[in-house]
Amino acid sequence: MTSQPSMLEIARVAPSLDWMGSPAGPATARHWQRGYARRLVVTDLAVIGGVLAGVHQLTLPAAPMATTAVLGALWIAALSVGRSRDWRHIGADVTEYRRVLASTGTSFGLLFTALIAFDLAVPREHLHWSLPIGTSAVLVCRWLWRRVLHAHWRRGRWIHRAVVVGHPAKVRHVVSSVQGSKSVTGTTVTAIHEVHVDHTGGDVEARERVVAQVVDVVTRGAADLVLLTETDLFSAQGVRELGWALDALDVNLVVVPSITETAGSRITSNMVAGVPLLHVAYPRLTGTARLTKRTFDIVFSALALLMLAPLLITLALWVRLDSPGPALFRQERVGINHSRFSMLKFRSMVVDAEERLALLKAQSEGNDVLFKMRRDPRITRIGAVLRRLSLDELPQFYNVLRGEMSVVGPRPPLPHEVDAYDDHTHRRLLVKPGITGLWQVTGRSDLSWEESVRLDLYYVENWTLLGDVQIVLRTVRAVFGGAGAY
Repeated sequence: MTSQPSMLEIARVAPSLDWMGSPAGPATARHWQRGYARRLVVTDLAVIGGVLAGVHQLTLPAAPMATTAVLGALWIAALSVGRSRDWRHIGADVTEYRRVLASTGTSFGLLFTALIAFDLAVPREHLHWSLPIGTSAVLVCRWLWRRVLHAHWRRGRWIHRAVVVGHPAKVRHVVSSVQGSKSVTGTTVTAIHEVHVDHTGGDVEARERVVAQVVDVVTRGAADLVLLTETDLFSAQGVRELGWALDALDVNLVVVPSITETAGSRITSNMVAGVPLLHVAYPRLTGTARLTKRTFDIVFSALALLMLAPLLITLALWVRLDSPGPALFRQERVGINHSRFSMLKFRSMVVDAEERLALLKAQSEGNDVLFKMRRDPRITRIGAVLRRLSLDELPQFYNVLRGEMSVVGPRPPLPHEVDAYDDHTHRRLLVKPGITGLWQVTGRSDLSWEESVRLDLYYVENWTLLGDVQIVLRTVRAVFGGAGAY
């Protein structure tokens, strides 16, 4: 017998205001989405038109404007057809930028292919100047509009109000993951209603009851987005009926898959007999991927050591003059596949810091495994500055050059930490530890042990070179922000 569906809790959130100051809901959400898209269209027209006209005037003054006008029309049309202004991706990830690049390539490719096919004059000046300048200008303008969008998000404007539907445990997980996030379906989910459902199965009456319940919460909460966390609760017909009901309200439906810790680069989908199948590739940092990461490490660390040499010498002298003891601190850490190595840091504590540790254990402010204190009495004056700006970690570029560490990777653990690992935590050691990583740019010492492990495992499972570059860029911001650095 089908169990009674239950709405265990509805999070009560005061109505949000849209950018015009009116209560936010489906209509106003569509309003800002369409308004934002129109702004992008106007900006694209101005930038592309200005660049093409400028290049034509400077390099092709005697040529007819027809080719330039056609190129501009193709470019604008390709940006629309390529969905570069799709609300699902604006402001959230690199998909918008990728679509701008793909649309630009398509427009130039179509025009120049046609010119060559019909044996017409090919204005190479547009390839030499319009393509790089115009593309860069469009991307910069998209980035600037994204900053504007983020500013509105921080003020509680231009947002989605979401209803989360599913089993209580899954609902809690999704809510905790996306509450206040800036990357859910391309916008910020700042108001969430929870609809907890036990089961509907194929029971028509139960299914209709849950759909009516969701519609009621959506209507009362002025929501414009529904996150469905458990499709098994509804059956295929139930999901269709829910979609029909939400479509009538002009409310978007987003399905949250169970593989939330898997990067999109590892997922491919296809349809078999009308059934959508998600194929998840196993993580493999071998072959070309391993060579690519090692090449990046060598080039980055060599350049860093070369460019930072004067600073490294200055810091070493400063440490020596500040307190008795060596400039460098060496500590045994565990590397890839449980290997051991001596990790280098500028000494930021007194020389007998390890002996004093036992007396301070009870005062730890770190997580369950790592010892941390915001005002550790063992830290020297220069050590506090080094730690605040993460300058004490600069000598680790030598570890990277030696192949013991990577620029980006999991936090390098101590041997006694590894001894306390459970079975799945040992997967952190499948890659080299890093100077920085997701743990560094997410919260550093303020993270719980479970959250640190989750971030490290996510990195191990979903490594990409672009991801490493993004983490390095985010590290700069995290270092100057100083959050969790003690």
